[in-house]
Amino acid sequence: MRGHIRKRGKKWCAIVDVGNDPVTGKRKQKWLSGFNTKKEAEAALAEFIQQYNSGSYIDHKGITVSDYLDKWFHDYVEIKLAPRTQSRYLGIINNYFIPEFGHIKLSDLKPFHIQNHYSKAIENLSHATVLYHHRVIHKALKMAVKWQYLVHNPADNVEPPSAKRKDFTILSIEQIDTLLQYLKEKNHVLYIPIVLAIMTGMRRGEICGLQWQDVDLDSGLIQIKHQLQRINGELILRETKTAGSRRPIALDDITISLLKAHRQEQRENRIFFGPAYQIENFDYVCTWPDGKLIDPDYITHSFSKILKTLNLPSVRFHDLRHTSATMLLKAGINPKVVSERLGHTDIRITLNTYSHVLPNMQKEAAQKLAENVFIKTANKLQT
Repeated sequence: MRGHIRKRGKKWCAIVDVGNDPVTGKRKQKWLSGFNTKKEAEAALAEFIQQYNSGSYIDHKGITVSDYLDKWFHDYVEIKLAPRTQSRYLGIINNYFIPEFGHIKLSDLKPFHIQNHYSKAIENLSHATVLYHHRVIHKALKMAVKWQYLVHNPADNVEPPSAKRKDFTILSIEQIDTLLQYLKEKNHVLYIPIVLAIMTGMRRGEICGLQWQDVDLDSGLIQIKHQLQRINGELILRETKTAGSRRPIALDDITISLLKAHRQEQRENRIFFGPAYQIENFDYVCTWPDGKLIDPDYITHSFSKILKTLNLPSVRFHDLRHTSATMLLKAGINPKVVSERLGHTDIRITLNTYSHVLPNMQKEAAQKLAENVFIKTANKLQT
């Protein structure tokens, strides 16, 4: 097998002779193109010849989008990404991408195929969901370029829908008081989870996955390291996704007292239930009286029912996190501190999410500055 390197414009390519067409007798060539340097082209040529001679070469020209996505999922997604993300990717691939353009040859996939999918999907799905579709297919095709299935990523030239800012409702102090009083009187299993959501801004999975080994009640500090998720019908404890999510959160004195009392109650329940107590879960902060883990999905459904019972606004459990952040910002707490408590990877996420709070903060800041500056000179200015 012979091959050579050639420069075409600003790029380098490798051309390989792969025998003759059995029907026409014409020479068949394989072109490997799109390389920035001669060295890259030479390396690709050597790799191709090795694969061809060993029988491991697959002709990318014939591979369909469906075939490629299957390979990408097994060779990349299953190895690199979390199970919950794998499940979501697989659902999008099987339910949307393959039915829409899976039959098309990968080399024939054009931007308009992907754009057409977005146009159809936006009729039934939210902007955020379709934007997520874009991120998935873009990531898949970016890897296709890296693996040299494609020269260019067709998803680079499509216009995904812009992400619309989600509106959310927060609870007032009076509504929070009503909610917490009800839960305390009922000795409800969600009392501590809801206290933690409001007082720390923790996510649902982080609350369910919090363990006592990560709670220092003496210093009043908790370390967020894990999250509990339901994946394929099973509750699985996983490390938090990003470095920003792994964070310390300071606790107030009242929450510390509530957690101490809650821990004592768990010890008493362990004795009361005896052998029936699920001792393997004893280190979890949030459990049922018999030690059974609290399912994050149960929190979502039960929280909705509680709000309905109390005639409170129909907010999501996640909105307690927004409630916590909004109250901190309105109290004049530095957005950087709020961002750290929430586990945002970038303070811009915090500022964009709670931009509606900032104008009032500006007014309050101006007023406080005026009070401090003019407090000693007010009388002089007025005389």
